[in-house]
Amino acid sequence: MFDLKSRTAAAGNNKTGKRLRFGTSLEFAIAVLNPTGTAHPMVQFVATYFFWLINAAVGALVLSLMFGWVWVALAAMAAALLVDALAARGMSRDAIVLHRLRVDNALRGLIYVGLFAAVLARSDEGPTAAAVILLGFGSYGGQFLYRLSARWLAGKQVAVRYIPHGVQAEPLPTMARLYMRGMIQSAPQVSLLAAAVAAVAVVGTDGRVALAWWIVAAAWILSIGGGVWNAMIARRLGSEETTERLTTDLQRFLDDLKPTHVTYLAAGAGQSGYILNQWIPVIEQVPSPGFVLIREATNLSPVQETSLPIIWSPKTRHVEELTSGRVHIAYYLANAGKNVHLLREAAVKHVFLNHGDSDKSTSANPVSRVYDEVWVAGQAAIDRYESAGITIPDKNYAIVGRPQMARLQVGPRGAGRSTLLYAPTFEGYYEESNYSSLERMGPAMIRHLLTEYPDLRIIFKPHPNSGVQRPGMNAARIAIAEMLEAGDHVFVDPSSPVTLYDAFDQSDLMISDISSVVTDYLYTERPIIVSNPVQMPVSQFLSTFPTQRSSYLLDGDLGNFDLILRDALGADSRRAERIDQGKYVLGDLPQGPMRAFLDETERVTRESIVHAGTIANRFRISAIGDPMIDQAADDSEDPDDD
Repeated sequence: MFDLKSRTAAAGNNKTGKRLRFGTSLEFAIAVLNPTGTAHPMVQFVATYFFWLINAAVGALVLSLMFGWVWVALAAMAAALLVDALAARGMSRDAIVLHRLRVDNALRGLIYVGLFAAVLARSDEGPTAAAVILLGFGSYGGQFLYRLSARWLAGKQVAVRYIPHGVQAEPLPTMARLYMRGMIQSAPQVSLLAAAVAAVAVVGTDGRVALAWWIVAAAWILSIGGGVWNAMIARRLGSEETTERLTTDLQRFLDDLKPTHVTYLAAGAGQSGYILNQWIPVIEQVPSPGFVLIREATNLSPVQETSLPIIWSPKTRHVEELTSGRVHIAYYLANAGKNVHLLREAAVKHVFLNHGDSDKSTSANPVSRVYDEVWVAGQAAIDRYESAGITIPDKNYAIVGRPQMARLQVGPRGAGRSTLLYAPTFEGYYEESNYSSLERMGPAMIRHLLTEYPDLRIIFKPHPNSGVQRPGMNAARIAIAEMLEAGDHVFVDPSSPVTLYDAFDQSDLMISDISSVVTDYLYTERPIIVSNPVQMPVSQFLSTFPTQRSSYLLDGDLGNFDLILRDALGADSRRAERIDQGKYVLGDLPQGPMRAFLDETERVTRESIVHAGTIANRFRISAIGDPMIDQAADDSEDPDDD
C-alpha cells in the first residue's frame, strides 16, 4: 500500500504545486459549520434585502456628509457594518458578487468608516476624523492577517472525512472557523469596530482627543493581536505534524475499511443533492465496503445521511492517494473534467452509471467511451448511443435498469383524491438542450388545471437547477407556487425533504418534459404526459425522442390538454403500450434492477482483480533499499490489495 505520509509531506514542500482555491475553503467552512443551510431569521432577512438595506445606510452617510449630521452618520455607519457582516454570513447573492469584484466586506467596512470620518472632518473635527480613519485601517489590517492565515492554511489542506448532517470531528470545525474568519469580517469584529468608532467620536468631539488616541491604540492591539493569535492557530493546523496525523488517520480508516469500490462525484455546486443522493441507497446495498469521493466542497452539505463514508478530496493528488491500490471499481455519476484524475488509474475498472436516462442530448455523450463499462437502464440507451454515432463495444454495456425505482409502488394507486405531479426539467446550459416547459407553458397549464379540474390535487416539483440560466424560469416557478398556496396542493422546493420518488408514490399521473424523470416514472406504469413546448411536429418529436412513443404528447399551446388529460385520468388508452415501452427503456429484468446491479458489480469486481494482476508497469517510482517503497511494491503484486 502506498504510504500517504511521505507523499503528502513531499507534495507539501513542492513550492510550484497548485494551491487550493481559497473560495473552495469557504465552501468547506459552510458545509462544516452550517450543513443544513439554515440561518437565523435576522440573517436570512438581511441576506434577502441586503441591496436595499446597504443602500439606505450608505445613502444616510452621504446625506450626513452633505449636511454635517455627525450622529446620524455614526448610526448609519454602524448599521452598514452590521448589515454587511450579516449579509456576508448569510451568503447574500449581492454580497457574493461584490466579493468576486474584490470589494469584500472588510474593504466595504473601511469605506463606511471613511465616510463617517469625512463627516467629522466637515464638522471641523479633524483630529477625531484622523483617529477614526486609523481605527478603520487597524480593523482592515487585522482582517488582512486573518485572510493571510486562511490562505496559507488552504494551501496545506488535506483530504478529510465528512459526516453528512452530523458534527464533524476536530480539527475540522476549527479549520472551518479560520476559513470563515479569513473570508468574512465577522459580526464580533465589526461590533468591536463600531463600538470603538463610537467611543472615539464621543470623546473626540468632547475635546478629549488624548483619550480618543488611547482607544485607537487599544483597538489596534485587539485587532492585530487577534490576527496574530489566529495565525498561530492556523500555523498549528497547517503544520507538518498535523497534516501527517490527519492523513495517517484517514489512511488507517481506509485500511480498516478495506473498500472495494468508490463512488466518484465531480459536479457543479450542490448537484450532489440530485446526482449522488439518488444512487446512495443503491450503492449502500453492495455487500462489500466502499466510500464516496467528492471533489467540490459545495457538494458536501446536500449529501443525505448514509452509511457510506464521505471523503472530500480537494486536490488532484488526493485522488490517487485515496484510491490507488485500494479499490476495484469506480462508479461515475456524471461526466466532468475532473473524472480524469481517477480514470488514469489503470488497475481500477471504471463504470459510468450516469445520474439519469433520457432522450436528452446529454444522455448520449461521446465522453462515455472513456469508461471501461457503461451501465444503462435498458436497450433504449444503447440504441441512443448508436443513433448518435457513438460506437461502444457491446461487451462494454450492461443493462441494470434503474435500481432506485425498486422501492416504488407499481400500478394505479387506487385510493383517495386523484393527484397530478408536475415535474418540469431545468433549462439546460444551452438553448439547444432547453427541454423545459416551465417558463413557456407552466403557469398557463397550472392555471387551467386549477380552473377546470378543481378536484385534482397538484404536486409541483421543479428541477432543483431551474433558473440557473434564465430568470424567467424563476419567475414561472414563483408564479406557480403562489397559485398553489390555496387548497391542499403541494410545492416541493429544493430545500424540501420530499424526494422525487416520494412525489412519484403520491401521484396518479405525471406531466413532465424530456428528462430522466419520465424514464423513471415509467417504472410505476402510470400515465405520463410529456410537453412539446417548441411545437415540434409529432413525427419529428417522436423520431428525436423515441422513448416517448407511449406518452401522451402535450402541445405547446395546450390545445389538446383537456383531451389527453381526460384519457389519462379515465380509460388510459396508452397503458399497454406504456408497459411494453417500459421493458425497452428500463430493461426486462425478471429479478429486478437491484439484483442486476449487484450481479454486475460482483462480476466486474472479479474481472478487476484479474485485470490488475496483468499490469506489469504502473509507472510508480521505486527505489532499492527504501523499505516503504519496497513494501508498497510487494503489496501491489498481491491481487487482494489491488
